[in-house]
Amino acid sequence: MSLSQYLLGAVELAVMAAALGLGAYYVRALLVPAWTGALARLAEILLALSALIVIAEALGVLKLLEELPLMLACAAVGLGAAWWARARVEGNGPIEFPAVKSSRAMLAVAIAASALVVAHWAGPTQDSLDIGMYFQDTTWYHMSFSGRFAQTGEVGPLHFTDPLKLTAWYYPQNSELLHAIPMVALGNDFFSPLFNLAFLSMSLLAAWCIGRPYAVGAVTLLGAAVVLDSEMIVGSQAGNAPNDIMGLFFLLAIIAFLVNGAATARAAPKIAGAAKPPGDRKLPKAADGGVGFDLDASIEHPQEGIVTEVPVAGDPRVLAGVGAGPLFLAALAAGLGIGTKITLLAALGALTIGVAVLAGREHWVRAMSIWLGGMLITGGFWYLRNTVHAINPFPQIEKIGPITLPGPDQPGFYPREPHSLAEYYNDPTVWAAYFFNILLDRLGPFWPVILAAAGVGLVVTLLWGRTSLLRVLAITGIFAGIAYVFTPLTASGGLGQPTGFDANLRYVAPALIIAFTITPLVPAFRRHQWPWRLIAFFGVLILQGTIRVNFDGGFPLEASPAWRYAHVDESLLLALLVVGIPAALVAAAKAGVGRAVLAGATSLALVLVLAVGWGQEERYEEDRYRTEIAPQLEAGFRSTPDWTALQLFGKKTRDARIGMVGRASAFGQYFFYGDDLSNHVQYLGRELRRGTYRQIDRCDDMRRIINGGDYDYIITTPRIRDEEDEPPENLWIAADPGVTELLRSGPARIFRVEGELDPYTCPLLGPEATA
Repeated sequence: MSLSQYLLGAVELAVMAAALGLGAYYVRALLVPAWTGALARLAEILLALSALIVIAEALGVLKLLEELPLMLACAAVGLGAAWWARARVEGNGPIEFPAVKSSRAMLAVAIAASALVVAHWAGPTQDSLDIGMYFQDTTWYHMSFSGRFAQTGEVGPLHFTDPLKLTAWYYPQNSELLHAIPMVALGNDFFSPLFNLAFLSMSLLAAWCIGRPYAVGAVTLLGAAVVLDSEMIVGSQAGNAPNDIMGLFFLLAIIAFLVNGAATARAAPKIAGAAKPPGDRKLPKAADGGVGFDLDASIEHPQEGIVTEVPVAGDPRVLAGVGAGPLFLAALAAGLGIGTKITLLAALGALTIGVAVLAGREHWVRAMSIWLGGMLITGGFWYLRNTVHAINPFPQIEKIGPITLPGPDQPGFYPREPHSLAEYYNDPTVWAAYFFNILLDRLGPFWPVILAAAGVGLVVTLLWGRTSLLRVLAITGIFAGIAYVFTPLTASGGLGQPTGFDANLRYVAPALIIAFTITPLVPAFRRHQWPWRLIAFFGVLILQGTIRVNFDGGFPLEASPAWRYAHVDESLLLALLVVGIPAALVAAAKAGVGRAVLAGATSLALVLVLAVGWGQEERYEEDRYRTEIAPQLEAGFRSTPDWTALQLFGKKTRDARIGMVGRASAFGQYFFYGDDLSNHVQYLGRELRRGTYRQIDRCDDMRRIINGGDYDYIITTPRIRDEEDEPPENLWIAADPGVTELLRSGPARIFRVEGELDPYTCPLLGPEATA
């Protein structure tokens, strides 16, 4: 990529961001005019992301997900929303927004913790920028979906990635669609290793906002950091494409909007020129000396200082106790969550029932209209697409009681056999051989404390939270934890050998993060020195997660894998760009620095980001998926030297149509897209009704499908569950004169297709014509 192409792509992305950001600013001011500072910025980020997702989906349905239509649509929607909302905001009259303040010590703790977590994530992120993204789910379906969206400009068709039972093509794909947008602008995936780092930063912002109305933002941020900084999350998310961190961001945003909506709904607004509310009450002081939320505020004695968009506390427009604006924002975040991560359905389903209960008999219909409407806007598309293809919005659910639901008829191929954690509740041998060691590696030596503290915190919040909202959130966290235990893939693997427990431990993260961010809101924990005690407690849990117990002799403790890297300088630079510079700009603005100076400093920061990005992009494009520096995988055909030649072929090939079969090809198919993402890559299988995609078991079917796909190359690797023997496809394809064997590497082959293959000569192969 040339410098001009890089700058042009950056300008396109900047135009989209600026237009949607402007629109989000005025729409937020219309929905929640009382929100300022970090909370307002969080709401605007959520609104801009919602608009971007909806725009990309609409263009994708029309097969117009391309550079110019995308930029024009974002500009039109953003500027149009700003024009529409601005007139209505200005017509409402000025409102003063006295802010709830945290002490400087709390702010310092929050900034230091954020910098530590970002620096931790920056190491693996830089690794991916150096060599490419290698996590299996990344190269299997996450980036394959994104690459196909960017190549075709459409989102309606299913992209079949394998013949497995999981039917990954029916997963919600908001995150993959977001990855595709900079691919469209730049023509490569340079931004993709950085995506999850951006969502980490937004997650920390959302966690801060949860405690903000009570002046305990630093406490809730550190509580979230216990989960976000654990090896359970960092190991799969940093620098790769799995979308758990995006789902956690949306979950944290939901909690932040509901908690702040409830806090502002109970306070008295302070409108310019209005009479002072009754009473001579002063703002309560938090333990750290900052201003806290008065839990005893009432209609007769409202708290001044936390303002709301509603006239008085108890106004009937305060739906579900939080207000229509905050409820709608939370609903948009919930839709983005279920449109990103199907594992959030259980927790958000429980929360949906809770919102209806909070609304009460008189207002539950309106509250549910806002809640479900917002969720449908940002999360409904993928389930509608599933319904069109499978006649079932949740194709993975085959039965409800005795009722059989429509959907794909996939064979029982799994990467690992499905088993739930609940199946091993009374098997100490499995716990000792598998679960304890993995929990130690992923959560640190104090993993029992983390799990126990989360459980106790949820129970304490349920019993002593004192507000209906906190109780609903506690029940949501408890339900999420129970759902994790019974989810079929949490202990996947052979019976008695749950090797998938490690990879899927991250599914417990929603329950943990709910627990650690709502427990500090319990009134007893916001008084006296309890906020600082919780900070110390969470700080210990974060730090212990950075060490590992060494059972191999020598010193008993060592740094966790994510901290053992050679990117200290890059990590510090990323922490500066992501945390330091924004914090400095905010501090300067609050100190009264002029707008011109702030604008100049912001411009210099953006130039620095562009300059650093250009240097990284040049190296990334050259070194991405270079075989000489590829990491060594632990198992499977891709861990053998025979795979190297195939990966090298994928990196060098351009503008080709590539068909492939076999386990290694399925899990590593993104390698074949090429550095410029110009290769059309497709796993070869038989497409049947309702999104069924099956392994090809006959020579003549294989040849017909190759002819129908107009492929230039065919890659074969060993089959699923049989990674040592040559696949039968080698013979079926090599025996036809229409192909030439281009490469032989162990049991794998690469064939160049030079003409039509003849399916009618397959019987000459005898019994070997079928598998």
